[in-house]
Amino acid sequence: MSPGGHLVTTALACGAVYAATGSSALTVGIAAGGFLIDVDHVVDYVLFEGRRDLRPAAFLRYYLEGHVQRVVLLLHSYELAALLILLAWTTGWAWLWGYCLGMALHLPLDIIFNGRYVPGGMVGFYSFARRWRAGFRANRFWDAARLAPLDENFWITFFRGAKLREAQPEPEPPPAAALDPGRLAH
Repeated sequence: MSPGGHLVTTALACGAVYAATGSSALTVGIAAGGFLIDVDHVVDYVLFEGRRDLRPAAFLRYYLEGHVQRVVLLLHSYELAALLILLAWTTGWAWLWGYCLGMALHLPLDIIFNGRYVPGGMVGFYSFARRWRAGFRANRFWDAARLAPLDENFWITFFRGAKLREAQPEPEPPPAAALDPGRLAH
């Protein structure tokens, strides 16, 4: 999902949860798990990709145009979600339950919306163990050549997200008469 999509859905979830519970801790946790979870993209961009251009537009373009080579994304994993749920269960910390709920909002939206760009979908991608076995190589999960270059301004891109390249038209088949073997015998 686009960053703007996560911002909007998380803001709506935070508003609804705060209105229903009045819990600031739960609401802050949802904000962290629903939107701020994407900080791991910045960590990957700087530490594993070696990128130094920290302008938001450069960062966003790098991801949405498919230039990414390494996908560690520690915070985007089923394994971490399971550990955090277990920790929240044992401690009862409202903010951690909120983080888990935010994560439970974020990951399915990524799977649904980002899965449109990947043949076969993104369900397996969110397993940290699977990314590890693939050497954290992005090309093991999607074909970056399928993503179109972005030409809109930052805010449109922030809310709309990636685009697929235009499909190349299939060549027209030859007319049936050209394929008739009896026609060639004369």
